[in-house]
Amino acid sequence: MSVDTAAAGRSVFAPVFLLALSLLAMAGYQTWQLFQQQANLQTVRANQEPAVEESQRIRAQLQSLTTGTADLAAAGNQNAQRIVDELSRQGVTLTANEAPPSTP
Repeated sequence: MSVDTAAAGRSVFAPVFLLALSLLAMAGYQTWQLFQQQANLQTVRANQEPAVEESQRIRAQLQSLTTGTADLAAAGNQNAQRIVDELSRQGVTLTANEAPPSTP
């Protein structure tokens, strides 16, 4: 019976309090980590912006060049036709600018 009286005298407050405190600490640490990761991702994205803008500018220039080549090929330029044929043989399709519809 001494075991029952010793167990009855102990409180569950301390273990439950320690468990709650550890869960709160864990949640706080994970929240802090998430904020750090978010800040790091924002920094990485900001550092990539100039490279993305440059690639978009180069892509627009390349698109203009290929469209001009396709237009020349459609107009009958032999050299441009050879370039278009070679690119199509390699799997690259160039499309010429379509003339805007004329209004009567």
